[in-house]
Amino acid sequence: MTVRLRTIPAVAAGLLLCAGAFTSGCREHGTPDPTIRLALSHEREEPTAPEGTAASETSPAPGPAGSAAGGMAGGGGQPPIPTQLIVPPMIAQLYSGIRISWKDASNGKSGTIEVPLGGSGPIPDSTLTVTSNVFLPAFTMTSQAITSNSLAEDNPAARITVTDKSKEIFSGWIFTRFPDVHPFQHPRFSLKLEGGVRKASAG
Repeated sequence: MTVRLRTIPAVAAGLLLCAGAFTSGCREHGTPDPTIRLALSHEREEPTAPEGTAASETSPAPGPAGSAAGGMAGGGGQPPIPTQLIVPPMIAQLYSGIRISWKDASNGKSGTIEVPLGGSGPIPDSTLTVTSNVFLPAFTMTSQAITSNSLAEDNPAARITVTDKSKEIFSGWIFTRFPDVHPFQHPRFSLKLEGGVRKASAG
């Protein structure tokens, strides 16, 4: 599945993503870089490759100025913005949802909910609802694409939307290994991505 991304002003989007392709630390550890601001828009298109094709085969080859080797594109030393979000088909076959842990600062209560991919789940004793948009078990980012380079949960990331009484209050990526990178902020509740939920048939 290939999703094209359109760029909108960073202030309007308020989203931060990993610049893993542009620093050696990110390339080695997959650490999200909060200095890179991106705006993601889920404009779904028909897959451009046969079912089961690896993500690397569907992503365009990076150009010299925006290669994964660390090239910079455009003026002002700004890294190029990825133009595609590529979710390998096998991920949808293996994972049915994501697991989110929550904590209520008002009373110390905590718990975990499972949110199906493409579906929603409520936070107990609250008016908050979490919608799971995309799950990548091994988040990686090049100058051209955001994708998963493995089916194993090496660097789990999920794009979620949180609403409060049907009003959107958060939309962005959250990471299991790096919960402090653009986290969900709320005066009462904190959320953390615990990982993906595998389908029973997938073990």
